[in-house]
Amino acid sequence: MNKYLILGIGIAVIFGVIIFIKNESPKNKDENQGLVSPTTIQPTNKPEDNKVPLPQETDIINVFFQLIDEGKASQAVMMMSKIIISNDSEKQAFGVQFNAITSVKVMSIEESMKESWTETRHQYQVKLDMTLDPKSANQPIPYYGFEKGENIRFIGLVKEGDQWKIEGLATGP
Repeated sequence: MNKYLILGIGIAVIFGVIIFIKNESPKNKDENQGLVSPTTIQPTNKPEDNKVPLPQETDIINVFFQLIDEGKASQAVMMMSKIIISNDSEKQAFGVQFNAITSVKVMSIEESMKESWTETRHQYQVKLDMTLDPKSANQPIPYYGFEKGENIRFIGLVKEGDQWKIEGLATGP
């Protein structure tokens, strides 16, 4: 994959997490009630104590692939960093690729290359179980570089403002 494609995937992921969190968080289930908010906030006299925590990095990765699994490719693309989806053409290209994934499950997430982490850039090794649309076998890069079954991807995250966004999906660190 070229670096712009990987960059575009990363940008779209972050936007999708933001949209997902704003639109989907009430669907979190509580075993007793059915619906529950993402966090329980106890009232205090300090305004900083009443802030809802931002999603953690592994949450971003899980939500990104959950959106793809649910057929919400455009929302997944919105979770990606502006570094890799700087225009509509790049967003559309990633959307087409994500729509070729008929199912994806995150099997594990591990920190990767931690020694090179900065305050604004982190990387994770993610093991995925995937099913792909057979029609995507005829693309210039068959199945857009994925394989049926287990796939390992290195997911780069970049902090944009207060939020982590997907900066890249690569086959190696």
